[in-house]
Amino acid sequence: MALINRNPDATNSELDAKQIVTNKELNPDQRNELIEQYVELVVDNMDTKSLVQFVTEELANYYDQLSNSELKEQIINTHEEDTYNELIDNVSSDYCEGEFIPNLHD
Repeated sequence: MALINRNPDATNSELDAKQIVTNKELNPDQRNELIEQYVELVVDNMDTKSLVQFVTEELANYYDQLSNSELKEQIINTHEEDTYNELIDNVSSDYCEGEFIPNLHD
């Protein structure tokens, strides 16, 4: 960041009395550090509900990009095949020929 000193002969103009800041180009390491520090600041200012909502949305978006076989592999690798089969049973029993049956498990 480059600072341009204020005008020593400042008028009543508020802009003339302040330092003007111009941003310089960051190298890749500086940009990464900027991002890391900003992410830390954002996360520190989030409450638990916001963090859970953000992670839930990000994971759903990530998993949505996977093929069916990649999704199956992800579930089995992080949990177990029984968990995958149970989840398949859950979603399969909630649908009848592609239509969702509301309140099925209530």
